[in-house]
Amino acid sequence: MEPIIEARHLSHTYVDGQNQEMTALKDINLSIMPGEFIAIIGTNGSGKSTLARHFNALLTPTEGKCLVGGLDTSVEANLWPVRQTVGMVFQNPDNQIVAAIVEEDVAFGLENIGVPGPEIRPRVEAALETVGMTAYAKHAPHRLSGGQKQRIAIAGVLALEPKCIVFDEPTAMLDPKGRKDIVETVLKLNKEKQITIIYITHKMEEAILADRIIAMNQGHIEMEGTPKEVFTQVDRIRKLGLECPLAAEVANALQKGGHKLPPILTHEELCQALCPSK
Repeated sequence: MEPIIEARHLSHTYVDGQNQEMTALKDINLSIMPGEFIAIIGTNGSGKSTLARHFNALLTPTEGKCLVGGLDTSVEANLWPVRQTVGMVFQNPDNQIVAAIVEEDVAFGLENIGVPGPEIRPRVEAALETVGMTAYAKHAPHRLSGGQKQRIAIAGVLALEPKCIVFDEPTAMLDPKGRKDIVETVLKLNKEKQITIIYITHKMEEAILADRIIAMNQGHIEMEGTPKEVFTQVDRIRKLGLECPLAAEVANALQKGGHKLPPILTHEELCQALCPSK
């Protein structure tokens, strides 16, 4: 199986407001396979959002390559198929909602790419059903909650039938219920629809749901592995300015106190290690 996304020695520089050249990404090498759920974590300025914008050619490398479905994103002729392959959902859904009626908003992208009229309605209906928003098809988006708006934004991307969706901190502006709804929707897309997910987040309780964690620091990949491999390295995660899940923090403190415990990530694992059933 070939990677759906591949970064080869990818670097990105830009010129800031003082006309100084700044390096946002340094020699990134990364392969993402079809169907994976990847979480990218890091503090502000670590490069995680800059990296994600290369995956659907919103940015192109200053050096190296980014390949999507084997296509070089820096080649202008590849721009359209790259963006058909990789969709993006941003932090603020208001920035992606453009129509006055929900179903019209979901149809907007399809109309723009010239999908024949008879195909549009079933694709809109299917996308709304997937995100649990069928009942709101005739509603005005501005009357919806933040979580509902975000699900509409997801439906608009989903209707375009991408193989991969990049979520750039999609729950950052939401309340706990809205965050829960979005996380459940993302998991459904990955597990049931087999859509490749790239999920940028500051919330470690969301990141632990991924198959693989990419931890960014100052423009490069600092750590990579399963959630358990990454988050059980508590001291190293703290040095990056990040937090670990509470159970991993507690287990680390107990281990430093002399208790022998296996690698622990979840509350259930911690309870089992401390109070094993007979």
